[in-house]
Amino acid sequence: MARSRRPWLLALSLASACVMTASACAPGAGGSGAGGKPTVEFWSMPFWIGQDDKVKELVDEFNKSQNEVKVNLTLLEWKDGRDKIKQATAAGNGPDVWLMNNGLELDYLKAGAIAPLDKLGYTTADTEKFLDLADVNKYEDKFYGAPLYFDVGVMLYRTDILKKYGFSKPPATWDELKSTSSAITTKSAAAGDKVHGWQFKGMDDHVNAINSTWESFLCQAGGSLTSSDYSESAQDSEAGRTAMNYMRSFYDDKTSPVGTSALNGFIDGKVAMFPFFQSVIAGVEAAGAKTKGKWAVAPMPEGPKSGCSMVGGHSLVASSKSDDLKSAGAFMKWLASPERSVRYMDFHAIYPYDSQQVDPASKKAYEAKIAGAPQWIPILQQLGRNSPELVLQDRHAWATRWEAQKSSVVAGVNGQMSVDDALKSIDDQVDKALSAEK
Repeated sequence: MARSRRPWLLALSLASACVMTASACAPGAGGSGAGGKPTVEFWSMPFWIGQDDKVKELVDEFNKSQNEVKVNLTLLEWKDGRDKIKQATAAGNGPDVWLMNNGLELDYLKAGAIAPLDKLGYTTADTEKFLDLADVNKYEDKFYGAPLYFDVGVMLYRTDILKKYGFSKPPATWDELKSTSSAITTKSAAAGDKVHGWQFKGMDDHVNAINSTWESFLCQAGGSLTSSDYSESAQDSEAGRTAMNYMRSFYDDKTSPVGTSALNGFIDGKVAMFPFFQSVIAGVEAAGAKTKGKWAVAPMPEGPKSGCSMVGGHSLVASSKSDDLKSAGAFMKWLASPERSVRYMDFHAIYPYDSQQVDPASKKAYEAKIAGAPQWIPILQQLGRNSPELVLQDRHAWATRWEAQKSSVVAGVNGQMSVDDALKSIDDQVDKALSAEK
C-alpha cells in the first residue's frame, strides 16, 4: 500500500531512521500485489510458541483463502523485533499490521499511530465476543488491539516430587507454598539428592521474566504498580515490602537457588515448582520422557489479598496511516478470529473470546480442546482471578519499569540490596518516566 514516507510518528521519540536490513525494514507498504490486489505489510515475531514457521503458514493460508488482499510477511526476531517496528514506524515506512503485547504501548496510542478497531471493520457485535480481559486493549473507551490470545501466570509442579515427599496436592496459599517447598528442599538434601522446592522464574535464565513474576506477587499482596490515575509509581508500599520480603525469604533459607534455571531445573527434576505464563508448558512438554506424566498445573498460590497474576499475550494492531484500513482490518479479523484463535490453543494460548458468543463450529472446537487437556481447568481458574487493571497500570512507563524491576527486584530478592532501597529505586526511576508522559 502506498503511504506517505515522512517521519510522522515524532511523538514516540524514537529513532527517525530505519535499520535497513533484509529482516528488519522492508521498503514499506507500497503499490499493489499480484493481479493488482491491495497489499498489506505484516510484521511479526513468531508468536506460535515452539514452531516459528507457523506464522508464515498462516499468512500463506490467508492469501490462498481469498482473492481480495495480498499479505506480505516480514518475520522478525523476539530479541529486537519490537525495536525494529518502532524505528520503521517512526520513519514512516513501517508495516500496516503488526504484533504487539496485550495492553498495547502508550506511546503509539498517544501519538495516534494505531487505528481503532471500529475504523478497521470491527463492529460492536465483534468486540462484544471478547473476554472482559480484552479491555486491556482499550484507550479512551475504544479498542485498538485485536487479541490473538492471552497468557496468565500459573504454577507448574512436579507431581512425582511432591508425592515422593508426602504431598498429595499442590500448595494453595503463600504459607503452604513456603512450608511445602522448604520441606522438599530440606528432606531431599538430607537424603543426599537435593531438590529445590521452588524457583522464581526470572531469577535465573531469563531475567526479563522477573517482571511478570514480581508483578504477580505484588498483586497478590494487594499492591499496585501506579496510583489510580497512573501518575505516580506505587511499589514502595507495605504491599511491595510484603511481596519482596516473602520472595526474599526463599533465598535467605536456601529453599530457592541463585543461578539455577527454573524451567531447566524443573525438567531435570531439580526444581519442584515454579511460576510463569502457561505458555511455558510447551517447553515442559518438549522435554519428552523427562517430564511426561510427572507434572501438572495449578493456579497461583493465593497471597494475603488475592490469587491474581500477571496477564500477557499478544494482539494485532494496524497503522492509522495505512491507505487501506479496510484491507488491513480484513486480515486482522481473519488472523485474530475465533476460528484461528482455537488453533492457538495448541501451544496453550488462552482463547480470547467468550465461547458462548462465538459461532457453533468454533465453540465445539474450543470445548474439544478443553476436554482433551486437564491442565486447562487450573489455567481457566486462574484466568477468572485476573482483571485488566494491572496491565493498564503497566502500560504507563512500562519500558522504564521493566528495566528498573529487572535490576532492583533481583537485587532486593537475592540480598544484594535492601528491600526498602530496591522498592525506592524502582519508584524513583519510574516516577521520572511518568512525569515525562504528562
